Amino acid sequence: MSEGVLTLPRALSAWNSPAFHQTLIEEIEGLGPDHPALQPLLQNGLTQTSAVANAPIAVHLLSQREQDGRILAHLGVFYAGIIAGCSCADDPTPPDSLTEHCELQLEITITSAKARLLPWEPSPFSELT
Repeated sequence: MSEGVLTLPRALSAWNSPAFHQTLIEEIEGLGPDHPALQPLLQNGLTQTSAVANAPIAVHLLSQREQDGRILAHLGVFYAGIIAGCSCADDPTPPDSLTEHCELQLEITITSAKARLLPWEPSPFSELT
């Protein structure tokens, strides 16, 4: 499976039902910050730290819609980033973490549940609702 690609069968099954919101969040959060589809995006989203921590992530569904056979979702992701010391043998500073945030676009193909995550890039011509 290539970077940024994953399968979300539970979220697809819940599409157009009241359970979609919670099911999608649980499925994405269950991937964890080290998942190959998430880790590079989270790493690129760091603003205050230098590495993504191996800690739970919190996903917020900001908007969703269906278009051209795909479910499009705008996600906000909160996660921990590590502030590391100098890594010297005598460095007394333990690694610390801060909360980081990034926004992602999720596209799920309705026929296959194959999905990909991309950095969020708002379009002035097509707002998600």
